Amino acid sequence: MLTLKALNKIDAIADDVNKNGIIAENMIKGLKELRELAIIEKDPLLVKTMRLVYTYIEDEGGFDLNLLEEDEIEDIELLENEEGIVIAEEEEKEEKEEEEIYEFSIVEDFEEKKENFLYLLSLLKDSQNEYNRIELTKLRAYLWEEIHG
Repeated sequence: MLTLKALNKIDAIADDVNKNGIIAENMIKGLKELRELAIIEKDPLLVKTMRLVYTYIEDEGGFDLNLLEEDEIEDIELLENEEGIVIAEEEEKEEKEEEEIYEFSIVEDFEEKKENFLYLLSLLKDSQNEYNRIELTKLRAYLWEEIHG
């Protein structure tokens, strides 16, 4: 997110989670307010992702997705360069990624839920980062399928 108001709102949501724990009503209220700021910033990825996240929280009674789980490295191909040294090269899978359904495991532990929600907030806070946008896109696709699938 770009505006100081939005960044301060993310900090306020994180402070509330750190102080009071995972309270679905507070998380939903904060995300709805933050979504309004994303609308002003004209960032459709954030607008839709936040709506899906708070809808998921409403449906599930909390946020239990494991965003911190490392992806398996499936898109690395080992190749030899001209000198015979083995190097890793990412395969181009843009078309496949667009159609791919992403999965997130569920966490049960309260601290893990809290850490994963705080991680989501950090992705939103630095949403201009290319890798964060990829993670948010995966989350959006997963939640869309979960909610509307």
